[in-house]
Amino acid sequence: MLLKHRNQVVYHLYPKSFQDTNGDGIGDLNGIRTRLDYLHWLGVDMIWLCPVYTSPGYDHGYDVADYTSIDPVYGSMDEMEALIDEANHYGMTIMMDIVANHTSHCHEWFIASESDPGGPHGDTYIWRNEPTEVESFFGGSAWTFSSVRQQYYFHSFAKEQPDLNWKQPIVAKEFAHVLSFWTEKGVRGFRFDVIDLIGKQFHPHRWLDFERVQKGLREMMVSIDRSNLLLVGEAGGLSPSEIRRLQEEGLLDVVFNFENCALDEQVGKGKWHLRSFNPRELKRTIRKWQDEMKEEGWNSLFWNNHDQPRVITRWYDNDLNAAKMLALLQLTLRGTPFIYQGDEIGMTNGNIQRSEYQDIETLRYLEQGGSIQSVQLKGRDHARLPMMWTRDGGFSVETPWIRGMNTHDRNVHDQQGNANSLLQLYRQLLSIRKATPALLEGEMRWHETPSTMIAFDRVFGENAVRILVNLSNHSVQHHIKMGKILTGVGDYHDGELGPYAAVLCYTF
Repeated sequence: MLLKHRNQVVYHLYPKSFQDTNGDGIGDLNGIRTRLDYLHWLGVDMIWLCPVYTSPGYDHGYDVADYTSIDPVYGSMDEMEALIDEANHYGMTIMMDIVANHTSHCHEWFIASESDPGGPHGDTYIWRNEPTEVESFFGGSAWTFSSVRQQYYFHSFAKEQPDLNWKQPIVAKEFAHVLSFWTEKGVRGFRFDVIDLIGKQFHPHRWLDFERVQKGLREMMVSIDRSNLLLVGEAGGLSPSEIRRLQEEGLLDVVFNFENCALDEQVGKGKWHLRSFNPRELKRTIRKWQDEMKEEGWNSLFWNNHDQPRVITRWYDNDLNAAKMLALLQLTLRGTPFIYQGDEIGMTNGNIQRSEYQDIETLRYLEQGGSIQSVQLKGRDHARLPMMWTRDGGFSVETPWIRGMNTHDRNVHDQQGNANSLLQLYRQLLSIRKATPALLEGEMRWHETPSTMIAFDRVFGENAVRILVNLSNHSVQHHIKMGKILTGVGDYHDGELGPYAAVLCYTF
């Protein structure tokens, strides 16, 4: 039987940069509504929204002040309900981003915890009399002193984002209410931000307690019908076996791992310490995760997101042919595809002036003397540039909230009118995928290939297709037979794939 998530295509949308309709230079809910026909035309099933909750905006919405209200910069609750209803009309559903590891320091829970240590929310956050030497992911100490409570509170990220204490039952109860609130509004998916961090423990040899993650997910979902939802977790700290355990229990359907995202980073040194991309390593990580999830497990398929700038810039020097190759590979692997806005037209990292950066992580890194070259490749602002609807942008009639030049000829309007465009390829591939049982449910069968080529069959009963992909910019020779061609990119024929060529064909 086809599980609920295995035929879904998720479009990941950064609302602040998608479409502005009120002329303030910031994307909004009504802007998304105006583009639902486009997303339906493309072949999208579910739309994942980055946070649109009330927030002071220190981390662009990932510092939530109220999980059950809409930030006025994006619109109103009435407009949110209209978006859910209109998406349903097109046969699409909405996924909300649940930031469960931390809140804003402006959230009423934190204000109560800080001001009333003996009250109901006194232990809702992590407090200590003395800090430890733990550093935050954004640099500097992960502990900040509260002059109100006269203690230190812990924050994995910015000091404006205090971490919740998931040892306290009240935290899961609060999020159970949040999930029920949004399912009653008609939301049909949740993506849990850095969900593995709810299992943090201050132990030198074991930072994450998997059982606490598992328990937290169970308890916050106690009041919702999971069978009707797509549940996605961001959990870079979990092992493949732990991910499979969560999936087998139905706590998460899909989990993001980030091994691919670090292929241009020096091992163990973090995102800012870069090295050259090697397509052989991409092949290795793809095979590893496909094999790890080949039975009961299920993969997330993505190249970019709001935190991960464009791989087409980082790995392939903005080459549009490489973007086509990556599209064919992504949409034929086993797993649930997540298309980040702009992937389908080949958006790049663009160009941002040093004075125009806004991301809190990037600004802190630059303040500490960080490399501008690293920022240009890995800075999160580069993943958040406004969507290119036309050659002039088409995002807003006013100056956008963030300025950064992108490639003018990579826009929706021009590519919709070009049968050979990347956008039309995405649409074709999504249509083929949905009509091909082997691509939805089929097992993976690998072929042995040269080091920069990847080839596999997807097989489901009598339905079988073959995929051949050249991950490099030079031709490769092979001995794999191709059947009837369904679609392909670049130069290819029996025995040879040209640079960045990729083929989807039948096996006979």
